[in-house]
Amino acid sequence: MAGDAEPDDLTQYPIRNVFTSVSLPEEWIPPEDESARTSTRHDVSRAQLVVCLADVRLRSDTPIGTCDYPTVRAAVYPAVHTFEVYEAKTARQVTRFTLRGDERADLSCPPYFSHDADADSVDIAQFFKDETLHERLRPLITGPV
Repeated sequence: MAGDAEPDDLTQYPIRNVFTSVSLPEEWIPPEDESARTSTRHDVSRAQLVVCLADVRLRSDTPIGTCDYPTVRAAVYPAVHTFEVYEAKTARQVTRFTLRGDERADLSCPPYFSHDADADSVDIAQFFKDETLHERLRPLITGPV
């Protein structure tokens, strides 16, 4: 499937700093629960799947761009993101898949992050487009688990 990366075709370097934020289609998000006393008002008890970002690895030691911040410069590297999907009710793993970063370097720059005060640079993994993840998850969301 498009976006898959086989481990043997990558030179992988683990990355410590992972900054992710994904937008999912509204119809995939559990309905709101007005009685919820948590920071999220969604009724997570109605969720059927749990999607976990299990690993992120750099595919190259050559950056594709940079992110400039007031106190540090961050290099953006090509990356592969490994996801695990579980059935919420049973915790049974449904699937595991990888996506290659396909977002532009400047759009892979997080708005903020923490880093070691002594660091003069930070490595950031190239992010993937929301649509890339949606395409991969759609059969799981719209079909039977």
